[in-house]
Amino acid sequence: MDPANGSARTRDGPGRAREQNRNERRNYTSGGLAAPLVETRGQSALTTSLIVAEGCGATHKRAVALIRQYQDQFARLGRVDFERHPFQTQGGAQEREIALLNEDHATFLITLFRNTPVVVEFKVRLVLAFRRALNEIARLYANPPRSDLIASKRAAHNPMMDALIEVRDEAGKITGAQHFQCENKLCNFIVTGQFKAIDEKTLNNEQVQILRLVRERNAALLVAGLDYESRKRRLVSFATRLRAKRARLMESDTHSYG
Repeated sequence: MDPANGSARTRDGPGRAREQNRNERRNYTSGGLAAPLVETRGQSALTTSLIVAEGCGATHKRAVALIRQYQDQFARLGRVDFERHPFQTQGGAQEREIALLNEDHATFLITLFRNTPVVVEFKVRLVLAFRRALNEIARLYANPPRSDLIASKRAAHNPMMDALIEVRDEAGKITGAQHFQCENKLCNFIVTGQFKAIDEKTLNNEQVQILRLVRERNAALLVAGLDYESRKRRLVSFATRLRAKRARLMESDTHSYG
């Protein structure tokens, strides 16, 4: 087995490996370059070994080999996590490990490649991409106004629970912990797409604010007598309108200062 990609080598291994590398780069060029060089996950800005390899004109296999060769040095800059992603080759679908890299990881990895004009240009683009991502994280998690937004979100919880109790009391029903949990998870689902309890630390400021508004709207819909499925549909539409409105405002601000 080839430790770099998990595929079995044959007698024409070197030629096959070169073809696979060309396939990797074609696939990434066709489907990956439209994506941002850096993505935000919570309060972290990350790129990948695949993006760095493509930007430096190298194979992904080479980038992963360097990360493993210098794993102790990379570990000093923070933990390197790997994810498995599918990709297509002429022989069919395969999977490969892709490393998630913070800014320090990516910078160190780039220094391990020859300093060609392509590498220099990519380095500048990546630095700018990390700067934009970190600025966006700072905006989304800025405090203030985060503390006030968290307090408002929490304050919207009890009125929603009071509305639930009132409606169920009028219907002669007992309200238990499972009913409270269901309403909370419904609101969380509307904001995050996940029907489960959430840690408010994982929410950005916009999500915190939308959650407050969703809780307030849900309380009103409860009092209005709407059933669960009707409330769910209305809350989904409500949150969609909120996000669209915020996107238009951000676009307007960008044009104003652009």
